[in-house]
Amino acid sequence: MLVTALLNLTVGLLATILVFTDTLRRDLPPRTQVGWIGFVAAVSIGGSLTVALADDVLFRLWTAGSDPVIAVTPLQLLTGIVIAGLALSTLAVLTYGVGSRYGPLAAA
Repeated sequence: MLVTALLNLTVGLLATILVFTDTLRRDLPPRTQVGWIGFVAAVSIGGSLTVALADDVLFRLWTAGSDPVIAVTPLQLLTGIVIAGLALSTLAVLTYGVGSRYGPLAAA
């Protein structure tokens, strides 16, 4: 659990740093910068840590639909948690990329 939380936290921090440097590079207004950085941080770091810390709930959901004889290995569970964290971070960065260029919050 600790390893997945740290790994997901690292991925979330990298995603937030990526968005931070891109907002500075593009010279977005400060209010827009704070909004996008906060959004990406909340989704990627908060969501990833929530997934990593709620792994017992994920384990129960994962095994609920399967045959009780077939067990989910710890590696499968850890892989699922890491993939969920990566997916959240990727989704947050892609949302920033598209939304800050083409959406209603696009820089003028």
